[in-house]
Parts: sequence; C-alpha cells; structure tokens
Amino acid sequence: SDSSTYAEAVVSTQSTGGRWDNDHRDGEGTLRLPNNNRFEGNWSKGQKNGHGCHYYLDRGQVYEGVWVENIPKCGEMRDLNRDTAPLPTEYPIPSLELAQPAEVIGEAVQNFMSDD
Repeated sequence: SDSSTYAEAVVSTQSTGGRWDNDHRDGEGTLRLPNNNRFEGNWSKGQKNGHGCHYYLDRGQVYEGVWVENIPKCGEMRDLNRDTAPLPTEYPIPSLELAQPAEVIGEAVQNFMSDD
C-alpha cells in the first residue's frame, strides 16, 4: 500500500487527501477536474464508493448521495449557485416534495451500503 496522495499521481486532474492503494484511490479524498468541478467523498479501488458530493460548478448543481462503483445510486441533485454558473442548466431543479425525504434516502442508502 502506497501512502502518496492523489495529487502526486494525477496529471489531468488534481486530487487532495485520500491515499493510493495498489495504484488506486482509496479512502476519503477530493478530486478536482480541469473545469473546476470536483468530487469530495469516499473511494475504493479507484472508484467513487460510499458517501460523496459531486459539485458541477460549471452548471451550478451538486449531487449529494451514495456512489457504488462510480455510479450515483441514491441521493439528491440540487441547484447550487446556478445563477452565477458559467454554463447553467436551462431550467432549475424543482424542489423535492417527498413527505419524508430523509427517511426515503436513508432507507435507500442502507440498501446500497449493505454488505450482502
């Protein structure tokens, strides 16, 4: 297991925090992309796994939730400074209108994060 940080091995992106394990990102860290978008969260075997936030600063949006093998599985996509984003989406994301959104997302997170 190599303890170097992501930033030492990534050429087209900048990463901070986290560590490398067998040439893969592992643990908690931040990946900054050339367009200033970034992912902050958990990595396993070089892939987004577990809780994290992907900030789409160019569009003025953020996805916060759970990732499994680089795929967002459950969470919330919402606008974030959309009015000042360089390439904002055409329409704002509507408000979440579930009666109990925290419970619904919490249950989904438990399903995706279980070791079954």
